[in-house]
Amino acid sequence: MVNILFILTILISFGCGEARPFKDFSSEKGKSKEEFLVDSKKCEKEKNKYSNKIQGREFGFEGQDTGYLGCMKLEGWSKKSI
Repeated sequence: MVNILFILTILISFGCGEARPFKDFSSEKGKSKEEFLVDSKKCEKEKNKYSNKIQGREFGFEGQDTGYLGCMKLEGWSKKSI
């Protein structure tokens, strides 16, 4: 029983990533928050695709979010600079 609780704790900790905030992105096409959520979910699933990583690098992104940001850029979203 303890092993099952431990495994569930680990899965919940690593399996449930934090959603990207809408306020950190701007739409190049006037998209709504609802459209952002749909695009973000799609890009979160496809972030490891080779084509998204290549596009992300071509857009100048680096690091672990390259594929996600590349996909979002293709969907018409730009990450706001802080």
